[in-house]
Amino acid sequence: MNENLTLFSSKGKFKILKILLEENEINISALIRKTKMSYKFVEKYLLELEKEGVIRQKRFGKIRIISLEDNKFTRILKDFFVALEKVEKEDYTKGYI
Repeated sequence: MNENLTLFSSKGKFKILKILLEENEINISALIRKTKMSYKFVEKYLLELEKEGVIRQKRFGKIRIISLEDNKFTRILKDFFVALEKVEKEDYTKGYI
């Protein structure tokens, strides 16, 4: 894994990671649709994430499937996103109003 990790350097990478954590694996067309980003940006972010050891891409002819690598870092990342989702769902105004 690259020591110059840039996972949270852009909203685009964050969106891609969140979708991959929800879907486990997804094809490139569906990923583009879900992120609402252009092919150019999705491709750029996927190459960076692959270089950083976070994702892997499999090709079956014209079909490209993207999934998270299964390593210690991605397991920690999954835990982070689960915790983040819990925080987003909590109501912090309880008891203050």
